[in-house]
Amino acid sequence: MGWISKSQQDRDHSGLRDVCAADGKKGSKADPLGVSDTGSRVHKRHFEDPKSGFFGGQQKPGK
Repeated sequence: MGWISKSQQDRDHSGLRDVCAADGKKGSKADPLGVSDTGSRVHKRHFEDPKSGFFGGQQKPGK
């Protein structure tokens, strides 16, 4: 995994590590979270939705 933003670190420490920063829903095996290029945890499906604001913005391995 790559880097996590300060705001995501704050979310993690407040108990929201497994909650999507975009829609507030928990991640799951069927709907897993990824890390955006801005350092937030969001559902991987958001990276595939051109309307989501996160389209194509998933961190690449080693970034």
